[in-house]
Amino acid sequence: MKIRKAIIRDIKEIAKIEWQSGYPGNKSYKDCLTRTREFFKEGYESYILENNEKIGYFAMLLDKEKKICYLAYLAVRKKFQGKGFSLLLMKKLFSIAKKNKCKFLELDVRNTNFKAIGLYNRLGFYVTDISKGKDYSKIKMRKELK
Repeated sequence: MKIRKAIIRDIKEIAKIEWQSGYPGNKSYKDCLTRTREFFKEGYESYILENNEKIGYFAMLLDKEKKICYLAYLAVRKKFQGKGFSLLLMKKLFSIAKKNKCKFLELDVRNTNFKAIGLYNRLGFYVTDISKGKDYSKIKMRKELK
């Protein structure tokens, strides 16, 4: 099992992971593919966890000037959920952030994504803001890196 940096030819696999994660915000595979292409164009770095098949991924953006690492996406295929793979991906994210001398990790999560909120709380993230939307609220979370 390994986590490696994603490359352009991984875009379709990343979109499949996102689509097969069961996340309610994903309307279609095509939407996932469009979003994946966009974040590659915008300079997000993605990392894939794989064994014999692609299990999960995360996408992040580094702001080296502000020393902040922003987690944009984290997904694990539904059939692999509940087995600790999100934690493995988060540990890799911590390692990358520390190597880049980031002082904080930040992320946004829907208030309805209870599994993710629980994971982030266990990892030491705290809420910095909540913005209410039409169908859900967006929770901003942060973790200080030491």
